[in-house]
Amino acid sequence: MWRRLAGLLLVFAAATAALWLLSARLSAGQARRPLRFPSDLEELRELAEALRDYERQHRGAALALFCAAYLYKQSFAIPGSSLLNVLAGALFGPWTGLVLCSALTSVGATFCYLLSGTFGKQFVVYYFSDKVALLQRKVLHHIISSVCRQEPFCHK
Repeated sequence: MWRRLAGLLLVFAAATAALWLLSARLSAGQARRPLRFPSDLEELRELAEALRDYERQHRGAALALFCAAYLYKQSFAIPGSSLLNVLAGALFGPWTGLVLCSALTSVGATFCYLLSGTFGKQFVVYYFSDKVALLQRKVLHHIISSVCRQEPFCHK
């Protein structure tokens, strides 16, 4: 069980390092403050202004950094993706931003599901076995009762 937790921490550390390397490459060409995730609209506005010029000159690198940052937030269930949605519209235009965010949300949610299934399931079952069993009973009861409502020959 602790190996799985260590594996998750290793994946998180590797993803953090990769994102930092991408952002360090972007920051190297600018004399501004280091890049970080925006936490309010003012920081979002400043980040959009800083990235707009870079995006015009290096569209591929800016796109790669945005995709990596978005997937990082989605994969590890870090709050704040809504501000990245607004940033995508500001940087890439509303329609490209919409398509990009929709695709990245789907891929990031899939990564989150795979990470939680691979690394978190045994941890949660071990420490919260009584709550998991209660939830499983409730789900099973709901499934059985919904099937019995649909089948006239089902006996309760």
